[in-house]
Amino acid sequence: MKRKNIYFYLLIICGFLNFGLISCTDYLDKSPSAGLSQEDVFKSFNTYQGFIEDAYDCMADPMNTASSSLFNFGDDILQPRAEFLGSINSDYRRWEQSPECIFYSNLSGDLAVPSKFLSNPFSGSQGGYGDGTSTVSYWDGGWLGIRKVNIALENLDKMTIPYKSAPLQEQKDLIQGQALFLRGYLHFHIIRVWGGMPYITKAFTPTDNLKLTRLSYAASSDSIEKDLLLAADKLPVSWDATETGKISEGTNEGRFTKGAAYALLGKVMLYAGSPLMNGASNGPGGYVYNKDYCKKAVRYFWEVIKLSTLGGGSTYDLLPWANYSENFYAFVGKIPASGKEGILNTRMIAHQRSHQIGDMLTSMGGWGIGCGPLENYVQYFGMNDGTNFNPNIYNTPTIDPWANRDPRFYKNIVCDRQTLMKTKPVATPAQFFLGGRDCGAGGKSETGYGWQKYRDSTIWVSGGTYNWSNSLNRRLPVIRLADVYLMYAEAVNEAYGANVDPSTVDAALADCHIKAWQAVKAVRGRVLNPDGTPLPLPSSLYSSDNAMRETIRRERAVELAFEGHRWYDLRRWYVSDQPEYMKLDVLDFDKDHTYFKVRSYGKKVFEKKHFWMPLLDAQVQIFEGFNQNPGW
Repeated sequence: MKRKNIYFYLLIICGFLNFGLISCTDYLDKSPSAGLSQEDVFKSFNTYQGFIEDAYDCMADPMNTASSSLFNFGDDILQPRAEFLGSINSDYRRWEQSPECIFYSNLSGDLAVPSKFLSNPFSGSQGGYGDGTSTVSYWDGGWLGIRKVNIALENLDKMTIPYKSAPLQEQKDLIQGQALFLRGYLHFHIIRVWGGMPYITKAFTPTDNLKLTRLSYAASSDSIEKDLLLAADKLPVSWDATETGKISEGTNEGRFTKGAAYALLGKVMLYAGSPLMNGASNGPGGYVYNKDYCKKAVRYFWEVIKLSTLGGGSTYDLLPWANYSENFYAFVGKIPASGKEGILNTRMIAHQRSHQIGDMLTSMGGWGIGCGPLENYVQYFGMNDGTNFNPNIYNTPTIDPWANRDPRFYKNIVCDRQTLMKTKPVATPAQFFLGGRDCGAGGKSETGYGWQKYRDSTIWVSGGTYNWSNSLNRRLPVIRLADVYLMYAEAVNEAYGANVDPSTVDAALADCHIKAWQAVKAVRGRVLNPDGTPLPLPSSLYSSDNAMRETIRRERAVELAFEGHRWYDLRRWYVSDQPEYMKLDVLDFDKDHTYFKVRSYGKKVFEKKHFWMPLLDAQVQIFEGFNQNPGW
């Protein structure tokens, strides 16, 4: 049988090639065309770091796919064109051939064509769209990156030349910590989509036995945990505080840190302890939370929170409300910077300018995909008094259903009559009413809403200082502090309870004094109402563990809206196939707002088999033991 595009092939391919590299760092002495040998690469820290940083580029970034923000395919955004990620019919098999797909190889990208690596396998230029953006996928990019870091780890003893007199052992620790972190990270992004996999800890040669059977999800997660624990021990809280980091002080943002390692550890354990993963691993109780994994998640998240203002530290903090959008976009040549809120991001190879038009309405110059937030998702955005939204308001058309909402509503949702985008000479108000310019099929919105997480109404369709085509740069955070607070709250609630101080019940958490509801309150406390008061958290929302669970899930829907988390959350909670989360509701209303009607656009397809993506058939027919996922 042909072994084309199977991950084992990608694990082998680099073994036959000479090394080439580039790096984004400004302190590397060697140029990409220097023709370094393998011995040269691993002898000194500066070239070794370049090799590691090239492996960073194997971290898939959904924001860099061909049509931009089409990574929101839970119950959040309606994407009527099925070929764009099968958002309605869950046609995952179509995704295998889609250049918009972040999971498998993009057919336009170098990672889908191994022969393109023959000239420069570590070039970092893995895009196929002419603008430097990466089209690396979780599957092929993940296995390739794992091979790269395994090569790095196997050659660590060859490093004998420190860089600019910084301690050699410190530099070895930094290399080892980054490699271990990345090995765990890439395995995690594979298993959370396809389930348990072999854990690859060596760079294979053609003579090795490649018949590796799949591990359970729990066993895969345990292996990731071991790598990340050692990575956390080797990585610094701040690169600028190390002798090596001082050489490039001020330009170290984005490199893996101790906080990032613990944040990822917590996430890996929370996923392992979530109902889908626990059930798939034949864990206790079946498809319910595994308390032991949740307790581990609490411990690891607490290591991050201790570095934050909530835990008494100063390394991490939530951005002030006035700067909230800096997590997601910036103007005129600036890179979006999360400041102290950012814990882990993929490296920005290029600014995301052109690809943003993929999700814009035709009236904004978009490509005609016609993305719009679904009404059932918009209803997760509550009121500015902290209470949940009551859809009965639609029965009283004299009341504005979009007034007095959670302030995050206006950061994410564009509703009728709000400005979509500036045009000359006046702003362009949205027309989402039936018969309006922006309502309907063919590149318009069919839901009654638009969305704006990664842009706002100050950008211009054309001309003007802030022209979207040449000024807006976007970033999709991987892990930010608000996410850590909410994951910590979930883990505490499931392991101990909503109103339990972990330090009183777990000797391993003697200094962990933040309750689940307090972490949620911290996230809401950053959000300011127009009068300057913080968004409250009414006690009724955490009066019981079940109430807290529902509040956390709503809060994740709102705080992390359109950041690519929703599909994963619904799956790991094992609720994606429940009617509540399969709804595709839209809102109909007239120009004068004399009536509002929630209408079902249809029903999302989600069967049991959709909890895990299918492996390519060619990859599961190589040998017995490497099994296809159930139902595929």
